[in-house]
Amino acid sequence: MAQATAEGGLKPAMLGSPRPGGWDLFRSSAEQRLEGVELPGQGEEAWKYLDLRPLWELPFRPAPPSRVEACPTILPEAKASRLVFLNGRCDPHHCSVAGLPDGVAFRTLVPGEAALGTVLGEEPAFFPDLNAARFMEGAILRVPAGCRVVTPLHLLFWNQGGEGCPVVLPRLFVHLGAGAEATLVEEHAGEGAYLSAPVVEVLLEEGAVLDHERIQREGPEAFHFATLGAQVAGRAAYRSRTVSFGAWISRQEPRIRFTGEEAELTLDGLALLGGRQVADTHSRIDHAHPRCVSGQLHKCVAGDRSRAVFNGRILVHPGAQQTDARQQSRNLLLSEEARVDTKPQLEIFADDVKCAHGAAIGQLDPEELFYLQSRGFSPELARNVLTYGFASDLLGRIAVPSLRRRLRHAVLDRTEGGAQLEGL
Repeated sequence: MAQATAEGGLKPAMLGSPRPGGWDLFRSSAEQRLEGVELPGQGEEAWKYLDLRPLWELPFRPAPPSRVEACPTILPEAKASRLVFLNGRCDPHHCSVAGLPDGVAFRTLVPGEAALGTVLGEEPAFFPDLNAARFMEGAILRVPAGCRVVTPLHLLFWNQGGEGCPVVLPRLFVHLGAGAEATLVEEHAGEGAYLSAPVVEVLLEEGAVLDHERIQREGPEAFHFATLGAQVAGRAAYRSRTVSFGAWISRQEPRIRFTGEEAELTLDGLALLGGRQVADTHSRIDHAHPRCVSGQLHKCVAGDRSRAVFNGRILVHPGAQQTDARQQSRNLLLSEEARVDTKPQLEIFADDVKCAHGAAIGQLDPEELFYLQSRGFSPELARNVLTYGFASDLLGRIAVPSLRRRLRHAVLDRTEGGAQLEGL
């Protein structure tokens, strides 16, 4: 195990702070799991590619309350369906939920109204347990059976670094009743040095449909360790896309489990990295029932001295016949010093299935570059066009127009000569 060497390091600093109110049994169970446990280290198989030594000696402390004068991000489609959290606390001044149908709850969590931890379970894990023990406030989205929410819902977690290194622990519980439908945009952003360790639990009942866009654009000095747990019931559909631009070191851990037959899952990811950024994705998809379909496409664009890690595990349980599971890891290296480690995994314990996986790591195709240059493109613009083309197809699946446009501009900004591309 890695050791947190700083005096009053991450875990002692957080667990030494007063315990927030509510969910006492849930919090004490998490504290017990954290006893004697330090930050995960590269000696552990699941963390061997991610060096957390930059965290060891930082002066972590609970995040203080914060305010901003204007909401940092406003999606026009969600002007009346938006929650904003600043340093882990809801800021009513920037929230507006007047546009929601009757019966839809989109607000801060109230102790006892959600069975936190039931989706993820109690398997020991450092960052989710730290979140459970000390999160300040949380958000809930509850859509009743048969209700279709047409308006996108926007949940913004905005974080500000300050004295020391604040620790922000966002929490979200999503519950869609049978046949309910909704689109949720979950966004994490900020400025300065801080650590964000969000936990999201999603519970979809029979026939529910959720489009879940997850945007990570934390500050360049920040650390981001996100855990997502989802249970998808029979004939339900969960479509999740995670786009990562920010943070110095980030990690995404989606854990999805089918709990009924004929359910569907889309689990896509895109990471654009530069400088010394590190982005790690460790996913697990459990096919525990027959006739379920899952598709996972994960893309990384790594430039400069950045590093990307992908480990995707699909487990087909005994009895999960007629499973259809597809997984692809596609990676583009833009420099000789960038690095990608990828490991797609299939574990199949049923005999009537259609499963496939694959991985590719490469650079821009010289023939494609030559073709564009022969048509009058400069070498720099040709590189930008191909890089944008590699990343943008995944963004085209996002259903919220303003978010799709904003992410398209973010991709352009991460390529040199983006202004030239805008003019095409």
